[in-house]
Amino acid sequence: MKFPAIILFFISLAFLNNSFAQTAGNSAFGAPVIKFTSLNNQNALILGGKFGWMINRSIVLGGGIYALSGNVKTGIIDPVSKQDAMLGLTYGGLEFEYVILADEPVHASIDMLFAGGGVTYEVPDRNVPHTSYFSQNLLVWEPEFNLEFKVINWLHIDTGISYRMISSYDSYYGVSKNELRGINGVLTFKFGKY
Repeated sequence: MKFPAIILFFISLAFLNNSFAQTAGNSAFGAPVIKFTSLNNQNALILGGKFGWMINRSIVLGGGIYALSGNVKTGIIDPVSKQDAMLGLTYGGLEFEYVILADEPVHASIDMLFAGGGVTYEVPDRNVPHTSYFSQNLLVWEPEFNLEFKVINWLHIDTGISYRMISSYDSYYGVSKNELRGINGVLTFKFGKY
C-alpha cells in the first residue's frame, strides 16, 4: 500500500466519522505515521497509519498498520539471481492511547500497540529468476510516548519515541529479533477535531 493512499484513507476516515463522533466529548481521528528507526543494523523508514476513537477526550481505542519502506539489506545473496535479498516487515493491530490534558495546545500522550505481522525476504528485481522466500510471522509490542501540538482544531502533530519489541519469533534466514527490535522516532499527523 502506497503512503499517499494511506494518508487519504485516514484523513477521509476522520472527517467522515467526526460529525457522528462529536457527542458527549467523543471524537475520531485518522493519522498517517512516519517512524525513523534501525533494522538489521541499518537506518530504516517505516510508514503507516492509524485511526482512533477518543472517549471523554482522554482514552483512545483504535488500530494501525505499518510497513517498512525502502531497501534494508539482509546480507543474504539469492543463489539463483545473485541479488542481495531485501528485508520486508509489515505489522498491524490494536492501539490504545491515553491523552493527558487534551484541552491544552501542547500536551502529552502514551500509546501502546499490540500487533501481529510478518518478515519477508525479497529480491530487488523480481523479473529475473529467483528463489522464493517465505514469510515468518511475529508479534509486536510497541509502547510510545508523544508530545502533541494542536496546530488547528482538526490537525494535531505528535512527535515521540517508541520501542518496538518482538516476540513469537526467533530467527529467519539469519535475521534475529534483536535486529528487528529497537527505538523509533515517531512523527504523526492526526486529522480530526478534538
